[in-house]
Amino acid sequence: MSRIFSAACGTCGDIKPVPAALYTQAIARKKTVLVNAEALRKVLDEKEIKQWWLARRIGVDRKSITRWVNGQTQRISEDNIKSLAAELDCSIEQLTVHDSLEALGSREDRWNAARRLQDSNLTEMVGPSYSWELAESLIRSTIDPEMPLDLQAALYMQLAVCGIYMHKHEMVRSTAEIALRKATEYGDETLALRAETMLGNEALMIGELTRAVGFYDKAIQSRDKFAKPSKLAGTLSNYAMALHMRGDYLEALAMFDEAVSVWQEAEPVISMTTAWFLKARLHSELMMLDEAYEAIEHCREVCRQISFRKSANMCIAISADLSSMQDRHEEAVAMVREAQVAFEETPNVSPESNECLIRVLRRAGHVEESRASLEELMARNIDDRYSIARLYVEMARHLMLDGNEGAAWDCVEKANELYTDIGAPKRVMKELPGESYIDFHSLQNQSS
Repeated sequence: MSRIFSAACGTCGDIKPVPAALYTQAIARKKTVLVNAEALRKVLDEKEIKQWWLARRIGVDRKSITRWVNGQTQRISEDNIKSLAAELDCSIEQLTVHDSLEALGSREDRWNAARRLQDSNLTEMVGPSYSWELAESLIRSTIDPEMPLDLQAALYMQLAVCGIYMHKHEMVRSTAEIALRKATEYGDETLALRAETMLGNEALMIGELTRAVGFYDKAIQSRDKFAKPSKLAGTLSNYAMALHMRGDYLEALAMFDEAVSVWQEAEPVISMTTAWFLKARLHSELMMLDEAYEAIEHCREVCRQISFRKSANMCIAISADLSSMQDRHEEAVAMVREAQVAFEETPNVSPESNECLIRVLRRAGHVEESRASLEELMARNIDDRYSIARLYVEMARHLMLDGNEGAAWDCVEKANELYTDIGAPKRVMKELPGESYIDFHSLQNQSS
């Protein structure tokens, strides 16, 4: 479900290091375990088990099951987790969160830890190491249902950030919804806005463009409520990406330009590298080569400043595509090889970046390799329907090389159905596809 974009809604604030003791202090909370709400929800869905039936089977109130599934109750008794595992025919490990902390001892310890987490920029603190599973465990073990609602909401927002970077869209949605509910109940409009924008990010992860644009449009109408320029800039960048995916190219360019103007007021952060990468990808699709190279250089420079490699690695694919567009195929293939090595060390590479490498290989005549890579990519469990549509279009191009226009049309029809469903009707094709580029100047003239 890979989708790369700025996690604009993470709890903001100056970076305040979380003491090492929080990562190592094991707490004695005997006879309770930390339940993995997302895993429990997934098992119930897969096995089509009703909450009322499960409650009756293990001897608890139905509302208890609902609170476990929604993440409102983090800890349950050992007896209950054993009963759950037995009834669901799975292991206890599948239904619990494992970490070296378990929880933080006294209420004062937990609340102090929660306040430090609330005030921390989680993305900048965890991002370079990609220790998101550890961060998730730390946050979950810190949440206390008796904490003030605004503190709970902020911690659930931090969990949503973890979900973004672990590419777990269900986790993002569930935790952002809890954050929104608690922030609204507390009356914190700024925190509620961040939660709504995070729900837009979750929609973008899976290619639900109409829903994503709705959240972003509402957010930028309340731009005065963003606590920092980087948070507003990240939201504008994500909005621009949604417009790009929808096929609203000129609007996307304008939105990226606005985001860049706001980024100039912010310190270099990981979200800024993602924004420059996304801008480069848009310029590439519009055959704006100079602008694409400039955005790539900006991305790499910010990556160097903050020691973050992922976005710089992803830019290698765009550079290969740009060389390929100029018929420098040998140079482009060399970049593909460089990207393939870099991607092995890069967590959660997006399907679009891999598709970019496939296009380059196909155009360079490495059709057997490109086809094998495409088939492997399409066999993956990808939740992002926009990416799936693009893969169908690329498969149609391969089938056209075989002279199999009938099968190519089948792929186009599948892509068109997906584009229509996700809110991208401008990407619907009425003929077999050429390359996936739009001439910016022609587009501009048509708009005029």
